Amino acid sequence: MITTLARKSLRARLGRNIFIGLAIMLGVSFVAGSFVLADSMKATFNNLFTELSENTDLVVRAELEGADEMDGAVRDPIDASLVDEVAAVDGVELAEGSIARFAQMLDPDGEPISTGGAPQFGISWSGEGPLNGVTLKDGAAPQGPDEVAIDKATADRVGYEVGDEMTIVFDSGQRSFTIVGLVGLGDTDGFAGATTSLFDIDEAAEILGAGDQVDTIEIALVDGADIDTVQGQIAELLPARVEVVTGEQVADETSDAINQIVDLIGTGLLIFAFVTAFVSAFIINNIFGITIGQRLRELALLRSIGANAAQVRRMIVIEAIVVSLTATVIGIFGGLVVARGIIAIFNQAGAGFPDVGLTMQPRTIIVALIVGLGVTLASVLVPARRASKIPPVAAMRPELGFTALSASRRLIGGAIVTGVGVAMFLVGLFLQPGGGFGLAVFAGGGALLTFLGITSLSSTVAHPVSRAIGAPIEKLFGQAGKFARDNASRSPRRTARTASALMIGVALISAGAVFASSLRDTFGRVLDRAVTADYIVTDDSFQGLPPAVAQNIGELDEIEAVSPFRSIFGTIGDEQVGVTAVDPNSFGDLINLDVTDGDYGGLVDGNGVMVFRDAADDRSLEVGDDVTVTYQNGVESTLVVSGIFDDNSLGGAWYISLAELEAASDQTPRDQFVLARLADGVDPIDGRAAVEEAIAEYPQAGVQDNAEFRAEQEDQINQLLVIITTLLSMAILISFLGIAITLALSVFERTREIGLLRAVGMTKRQLRRAVRWEAVIVAVFGVVVGVVVGLSMGIALAIAVPDSVIDGITLPWVNLVTVLIMAIVAAVIAALYPAYKASNMNVLDAISNE
Repeated sequence: MITTLARKSLRARLGRNIFIGLAIMLGVSFVAGSFVLADSMKATFNNLFTELSENTDLVVRAELEGADEMDGAVRDPIDASLVDEVAAVDGVELAEGSIARFAQMLDPDGEPISTGGAPQFGISWSGEGPLNGVTLKDGAAPQGPDEVAIDKATADRVGYEVGDEMTIVFDSGQRSFTIVGLVGLGDTDGFAGATTSLFDIDEAAEILGAGDQVDTIEIALVDGADIDTVQGQIAELLPARVEVVTGEQVADETSDAINQIVDLIGTGLLIFAFVTAFVSAFIINNIFGITIGQRLRELALLRSIGANAAQVRRMIVIEAIVVSLTATVIGIFGGLVVARGIIAIFNQAGAGFPDVGLTMQPRTIIVALIVGLGVTLASVLVPARRASKIPPVAAMRPELGFTALSASRRLIGGAIVTGVGVAMFLVGLFLQPGGGFGLAVFAGGGALLTFLGITSLSSTVAHPVSRAIGAPIEKLFGQAGKFARDNASRSPRRTARTASALMIGVALISAGAVFASSLRDTFGRVLDRAVTADYIVTDDSFQGLPPAVAQNIGELDEIEAVSPFRSIFGTIGDEQVGVTAVDPNSFGDLINLDVTDGDYGGLVDGNGVMVFRDAADDRSLEVGDDVTVTYQNGVESTLVVSGIFDDNSLGGAWYISLAELEAASDQTPRDQFVLARLADGVDPIDGRAAVEEAIAEYPQAGVQDNAEFRAEQEDQINQLLVIITTLLSMAILISFLGIAITLALSVFERTREIGLLRAVGMTKRQLRRAVRWEAVIVAVFGVVVGVVVGLSMGIALAIAVPDSVIDGITLPWVNLVTVLIMAIVAAVIAALYPAYKASNMNVLDAISNE
C-alpha cells in the first residue's frame, strides 16, 4: 500500500519532482564529469606512453638533481659522439640521437599559432625504424633542409595541407618549408596540445641549432639481449652527469607529469562541482521541507485511516529515493556528456586528444550516488521524521504546520557553528597545520561550517532585513510592492534558506574578486616601485625567448641598458630554490631591489649572488659568506654573497650573473623576459620602433612599456576571475532555479489568499509584479549576505598571503554592484513562470481551495 501511495504521490506532483530532479542532476553531472574527465585523460595518456615505451628499451640523457620537468627544469644536451659509442655496445640493435627544440609555427597569414600554453616543438624525424613512435597520417617523411612534417591536429585546426608552404620561427630566426607529411603520436592526431614540426634527422641539428649535441639517445636492443646487462655496459662508458634509464621509466615519468596536470585540472573542477552539489543540497532540503509541510493534512489523514508513523516515514523516503535515484542515474550519464564537451573544447584549442571511449570508474558512480542519493535522503529525513509524528486527530484541525525552532535556539546554534567555522577557516589560512592538506581540510571545512552557520543566523534577521529591502519597493509599486514585501518577510526561515543557496555562490565570487583586485593593485604598485626599465619584452610562447632577442636589443644605439632574465633550479642545503641569472652590468639600472647590504659588484667581478633578506636570515647569511649550490644538472658551485635586498616583488630570491649560469650549465638558453632602458635623450617613440625592428624575426616577443605590461597582467588576473565566476555559474544557476521552485510552491500554498486578492480587485498585472518583486527581495537578501561573507573571506585570504604578493586590500565595488544587478535581473527571470501561474488562477477555484 505504501509503495502504491508513493507512486501516486510522485505522479500527482510530477512538475515539482522534475524540478527537484533537475537540481540533483546538475550537481551530479558536474561531479561525475570531473571524475570521468580526469580518469579518461589519465587512462588515455598512460596507455599511449606505455605503448610508445615498448619501442624504446633504453634512453641516454643528462641527469637532473633536485628538480624535474614538471618544475620547468630542462636537461642539458649531451655530446652527439656518444651515439656511435652506444651503438657499438653488445646487445644494441639501434641507437639514434633525438633533438627537440623550440620551433613556433606561423599560420597562413603569418601570425603565430596559439597553443594556450602548450609547448611548441621542432624535433628530429627518426625514420621508420623500431624507435619511431610517430605515425605518418598523410604524405611522406621529410627529407632535406626545406621539408617539414607537422602534427595533423594543428594542420586540421589551422587549415594546412600537404604541399602547402609554411614559416617556422627558431632561435636563429624564421625559415620557410614545404609541408610534406602530417603525423600524430601513436594513434592520436596530435601531441597532447603541443604544436610539433619534424625535420630530417640529418638536417635537424642545423635547423634546430643543436650543433654537435643531441638531447637524448634512444636505444633498441636485439632480441634476447638482457636489458640490465646492456644498461650496465652503457653506464660504464657515459661521462659524468649523464645517465641511462629504461624506456619504461621515461614513459612512467612522462605519464606522471601529465597526470599531475590532469589532477590539477580535475581537482579544480571538483572543487567547483562540490560547491554546486552543496548549493543543490540547500535547494533540495528547502523544497522537500516546503513540500512536506504542504502535505501535512494529507499525511495526517493517512494516520487517521490506520497508517503508522513508520509507514508515513517510509512513503516519504521512497518518494525521495525514486526522484534522487532517477536524477542521479541521468546525472551520471550527463557527466559523460560534460566530460566529452570539455575534451571537445580542449581539442578545439588544438590539444589533439585521441577519440576514445570515456572511462567510468566505480569510484565515480559511488561518489555520484553519495552526492545525489545521499544529499537528498539527508535533506528529507528530518522533515519525514517530523511529519510521521503528526497525530491522526490533526487532520481535523483548520491550521496545520511544522513548529519551527525558536529564534533564540537558531541564533545560539548558528552562532556556535559559525564561530567554529570561522576559527577553522582562519587556522587553515594562517597556521596551515599539516601543510597543504591541513589548509584544504581546515580552510575548506571551516568555510563549509561558516556557510551552514550563516544560513541559520540569517533566518533570525530575514524578517527585518527583507522588510527593509522591500520598503522602497512598496513605496514605488504600492499594493503589489506591499504584497511582495509581506510575503518575503512572512516566512523568514524559508526566505533565508532560499537566499542561502545564492549566498554561497555570491560569497565565493566576492571573495575571489577581493583577492584578485588586491593582487592586481599590488602588482601595479610593484611595477611602479621596482621596475625602472622603459620596456619589458615578454614571451607569448610560454617557452622563453632566444638569447638573440636581448643581444639584438643590446646592440641598438637607442638602448643604454638591457638584461635578460634566465632561470635555473638549484639545491642549497636540502631545499630546492629558483636561481635567476641576469646581466650584472645593467641589472641595477633596470630593477630596484632595495639593496640594504652590499652591492652588485660581486656579480660583475665573479661568482657573486644577491640574496633576498628572508632567505639570508633563514640561513644566517651575511655579505661575504660562501653559499654552496648544486644546480639541477648536478654541477656544484660555491657562490659568495655580494648583496642582500629587501624587495623580491618580482619573485626572485637568488640572483647570479649570466656568466655563472653559462659556466655551470649547457642547457639551451631561454629567457623568461628582457628589460631595456632608453639612452638619455632618445624619444620613446623612436626607441620603441628600434626595439620592435630589432626583434621583428621573433613574433613571440612582444614589446611593452610599464603601463602596457601592467594592463596585460591585470587582464590576466581579470581573466582568472572570469574563469572562477564561470565555474561558479552552475551553482548560481541552481540557486535561481531554487528561487523559482520556492516561489512556485509559495504560490500553490497561497492559492486561497491569491484568489481572495483577485476577488477584491487586484489585477493580474499587480499580482505578477508582486511575485516578481518578491523574488527580487529574496535575491537581494542573498546577495547582501553573500557579499558580507565573501568580503570577509576575501580580506582574510589577502591578509594570509605574504606582503610581497599582496600588500593591501582593494574592495571591488564595481564587481559587487554588477553581481547585484545581475541577481535582480536573474530573479525577475526566475519569477516569470510563478508569476504567470499566480495571475492565471481561476478566481472561484482559488477561493474554494483549502
